[in-house]
Amino acid sequence: MKFFIIAEEGGLPSAADFTSCLKASWPGATVKQISNPERSYALEFHVPMADSRLEGLLHKTRGSMTFEGVPLREISEFVQWCRSLVPSQVSLLFCDESMNGEVKVTPPMTASDILQAFHESGG
Repeated sequence: MKFFIIAEEGGLPSAADFTSCLKASWPGATVKQISNPERSYALEFHVPMADSRLEGLLHKTRGSMTFEGVPLREISEFVQWCRSLVPSQVSLLFCDESMNGEVKVTPPMTASDILQAFHESGG
């Protein structure tokens, strides 16, 4: 299943800033720039997690990213980390591809809070 982070007004970090922060937090992460102008994504990234690997894409507009491939517990840790990259006044939404689960992620939320809210919303 795919998951999304959606930020208002292009609130996600630039491709360069996201790459730097990702590699600082996960030294084993890999990032590949997407240079095809017909693609709507700027970066493809792979993050080794404790029990699996997260694979994702950062949209060129910096308004969203999509990812998949890890247990929800680890996804919530990644979502919390992404929230730390975004100014507190920027609204950030975490959801699954079918919009069954949807969470407005705020700065004080822990990974456990995010996971609980996701399950409570139907995810």
